[in-house]
Amino acid sequence: MAAKSKRKSTIVRFKMLRWGFQIGDRLAPGKSARVATDLWFRLPSHRTSTAPPGAEEFSLSTSDGDVWGYEWGCGPLVYLMHGWAGSSADFANLAASLVASGHRVIALDAPSHGRSGASPFGPRAASPRHFAQALTAAHHKFGTGAIVAHSMGCLATAIALREEVRADRVVLVAPFIGGGTFATRFADQLGIGPRTRPGFLAGIQKRAGKPLAYFDVTTPPIDLPALIVHDRFDRQTPFEHGQAIADAWPQSTFIATEGLGHLRIARNPDVISRIRRFLATAAGTS
Repeated sequence: MAAKSKRKSTIVRFKMLRWGFQIGDRLAPGKSARVATDLWFRLPSHRTSTAPPGAEEFSLSTSDGDVWGYEWGCGPLVYLMHGWAGSSADFANLAASLVASGHRVIALDAPSHGRSGASPFGPRAASPRHFAQALTAAHHKFGTGAIVAHSMGCLATAIALREEVRADRVVLVAPFIGGGTFATRFADQLGIGPRTRPGFLAGIQKRAGKPLAYFDVTTPPIDLPALIVHDRFDRQTPFEHGQAIADAWPQSTFIATEGLGHLRIARNPDVISRIRRFLATAAGTS
């Protein structure tokens, strides 16, 4: 009953938000654009995290905030990068499976997520670059390995790989494609009108410090062995966006699932098994 009431409340708020943007587009497009920009970077309530028994916790100081994470297991190194409003706990099942199969796992909470400190945008906001900076800081500390990312973590991984981070291979689960493609989808969903939209897009770019095209996973493509897994019924990051990334990246393998949605896909035993086999191909583990 509580879940049904919460869904109803969310629907009502969403309808009111769309109505507000429709009014704002006619009466105050500048203010409406600022509100939309704030929403783009704002986090909903996010999930917490804990280190598994036997794991060693660590913290890293970066220009984008203090990052919490844990190191677990021995063997070839694998980084785990969660998605928007998630945490390292989203990969709990995968982390345990990788450690059991002979890997060393580094799991992170991005700034303003999980147990990490606030990002420069505050405790309830973040950007893909904050995620990327966390991954880069971990790479400086622990070295090169494979990377498994979920949702927004996939965009962060692509950014980090273009800049400083090196990897053996990459796994993208339910990837967030980023760039103008998703900004347009976001604007359409919220009913952001034609007078508001230019200010909204300009606001994103100004706050992020880069053009929207920079935050597109497909351009330039990453030329590394990559496994991309996406569910056909993902309501948060559209299936066709995952397919577009796979089409753009020259060394990618694409796996389509059905009925796992956006979150359960990262916990699914069959998906975990495929990820483990993909990583073992390079690492020589089983």
